[in-house]
Amino acid sequence: MITSIKIMSEVLSKKNYDKTSLIIKVLDEKGEITPEEAKLICEKSPATIRRYFKLLIATGYVIVEGNTNNIVYKVVKK
Repeated sequence: MITSIKIMSEVLSKKNYDKTSLIIKVLDEKGEITPEEAKLICEKSPATIRRYFKLLIATGYVIVEGNTNNIVYKVVKK
């Protein structure tokens, strides 16, 4: 079975994959993640977390749902 982790490691550059791998792992397991959860697992600033999500959205792997205080990033179902 090909996992999202394997696919994302091929789509993103090594540098970007290394940065976002913890978020990708949670998304692979749960299917969604909030910015606050990502901030806690990555131990990075909110601005950095937003950049990470921007990378993941650009790949088409993740979509964003909700508004300012209720944002959830989810794996795109194909």
